Amino acid sequence: MKGDRTLSCMIKTDRGEICIDPAEPILHIIGKKYAIFIVSVLGNDNTRKNFNDLMRAVPGISSTMLSARLHEMNECGLIERHEGDIVTYELTERGREIRKRMLPLIEYLADAD
Repeated sequence: MKGDRTLSCMIKTDRGEICIDPAEPILHIIGKKYAIFIVSVLGNDNTRKNFNDLMRAVPGISSTMLSARLHEMNECGLIERHEGDIVTYELTERGREIRKRMLPLIEYLADAD
């Protein structure tokens, strides 16, 4: 059975094969509802956003869902939470890099219609 798992976790590219296992925790979070919206919004203008800013910017998200996603994204190192008079959030370097690499896919999908 382990051999099947190894084969299913490989992506073949022009340069060889890539095992997706190390990316699984991030892919799990990014694949959740609203996560890509949050990454996108936090990357806009390279400024920190507070909870209410994110609530207004992400259509249809509930406060409970936003809170859960922010917690998960903070735990896996995609965003950083800053406490002060107002709690704010921003992408970490890793989060900015992932956002940058997602943009071509998002642009492609936006033009695919």
